[in-house]
Amino acid sequence: MNYYSESEAYDELREDFIDEFKDQLQVRDKGEELKLVAEGTPFEAITLKDGGELVCPSIPMELVYLNCYVTESIEIDEAATYILGIFDEVEWIPRNQLEQIAHVLIYPMNLAEYQDKLVEGNIAYMPYQDMAVTFRFWIEKEEKSYCGDVTEEHLETWGIGVEELFEKVRYRDLKEIGVDIVNMYDSLTSRFENDQSIFLRPTDGVPIALKEMYQVYGMNGFGAVWYPRVMEQLHEILGNEMLIVPHDVYCAYIQTPKLGSVSELQEELQVDNEVKAAYGEGRHIMSEQIFKYDLDKRNLVPAVEAKIEKKKIR
Repeated sequence: MNYYSESEAYDELREDFIDEFKDQLQVRDKGEELKLVAEGTPFEAITLKDGGELVCPSIPMELVYLNCYVTESIEIDEAATYILGIFDEVEWIPRNQLEQIAHVLIYPMNLAEYQDKLVEGNIAYMPYQDMAVTFRFWIEKEEKSYCGDVTEEHLETWGIGVEELFEKVRYRDLKEIGVDIVNMYDSLTSRFENDQSIFLRPTDGVPIALKEMYQVYGMNGFGAVWYPRVMEQLHEILGNEMLIVPHDVYCAYIQTPKLGSVSELQEELQVDNEVKAAYGEGRHIMSEQIFKYDLDKRNLVPAVEAKIEKKKIR
């Protein structure tokens, strides 16, 4: 097992895995090449290309990191061999079957951190506040995922701009994007009741206030909040004042101000992001802002602390 510094573990392991994977491809000598989808971003995925018009399934780089470093359940060379074995056994699908607007999902990430990589890779993206809204082709078939980058070339082929693509793809059915909307009170109560391995339990039970907090995520992580059908469902439960906390690239917390004001949540988010950066998880940082949902515009808007106007006493 290789040893890595905690703050650089992901990047160092990623580099070693890519080298090992390429070495094994060279030994196989089948004319295959490593292809990285969303290269260098939090949603990076490993796949193969062989010069033809078939698309290989993909494996998230994050999954390699979790198995090779976090759980130490497999060595890097074993992981590369295992993944190549999967690619040998499963069906490759026609590229034109995957690369359709109907199969596009929204994948947001931090703009400042990844803008250069997006430009370098000719990836289509839409800046919004401190985020970059990117797009990915995604199909799940027989428990295998097939994915690919949506590039500027795709937009040119379709004859549309990035904003038009955004509007076309964000009204998909919730089942199609694998959205989960989890009430935190119900989730924690169920865990404490059913998981006997949890020894530290709140003496007064799960705080009732957590009934007004939901964890939201999809196959595209935090991207679920960009879909009006998701947010309208939450709006019916929580109302106009609900706040959207970008916990990380994988999920959002949607809650009422009873659980924290905008300024309090902003401070907590800043600390949380600083901790992520310090422990080598900076790639998981989604945003530095707290958001609200504009029901009329069907979009996220920055949350602003309500100000009470002070009147002078004469």
